[in-house]
Amino acid sequence: MDPSQEALEFWIIRFLDACVAAEAVSASTWKAYRHTLSALARFMKSLGISQWAETRTPLLEAFLQDAMARRGWSPSTWNQKVAALRAFFRFLETEGVIPENPALPLRWCSPRRRIRLPLSADQRQRLWMMAEALPETPLGLRDRLIVALIAHLGLRAGQAVALTLEDVDLTRGCLRIPGRGGPRWLEIPETVARALHRYLHAGRPALIRNPEIRALLLNHRGEPLTRQGLWRAIKILALRAGLSLSISPERLRQPPGLPLLMNDRPM
Repeated sequence: MDPSQEALEFWIIRFLDACVAAEAVSASTWKAYRHTLSALARFMKSLGISQWAETRTPLLEAFLQDAMARRGWSPSTWNQKVAALRAFFRFLETEGVIPENPALPLRWCSPRRRIRLPLSADQRQRLWMMAEALPETPLGLRDRLIVALIAHLGLRAGQAVALTLEDVDLTRGCLRIPGRGGPRWLEIPETVARALHRYLHAGRPALIRNPEIRALLLNHRGEPLTRQGLWRAIKILALRAGLSLSISPERLRQPPGLPLLMNDRPM
């Protein structure tokens, strides 16, 4: 091994051994540290730098920028690298190898949250028409109800899969929705009422296997539908309607929200 590389590698090994001895990191984090620091040592060697004491913040920034440009790191990966560098140089500072930690000024990368716009009126209409065209099978009736609950009532995915039979009152035409201040009752428009009625009379009875299960929405095994299962049903329906797979319950439910809340509970 090149003497300059060996000098750099010596302190990497010391640092990693210290992590193991202190049980400070998981095995996956240990490997990530090793990978990041070895890459940094190679980068420094390419610049003719052979001692950790010669490391400065601009050099570390150049290392990160170079790697990000070549490998297309995500913001979370960038932050993992910064965390590794800060931990390593903190160790070197503690050991007296360097006078101060050059990794401290490194900036964190704030993930940019992708803003998903609501579906257009045309997209909502196309998806609903596809839902209405579903065959009158148990799962077809269920998926039609899912779209009705989210697109027409504005329920969230979690609210939809949490519904039970006791939350449905077709006689008064309302649904009980859990909320932070306690359950509220939501008036059901005719479109949703029809989907509910068909599912409860011809869909759910064919799916249910255990009468003790009270969940409204069931999967093909007769078990309560999960959020993942609900998402999958919407994405498959969107694909059949020729829409983007980026359609989600959150985009589908906007902008209705919960517009028709009733103050009193049904008796």
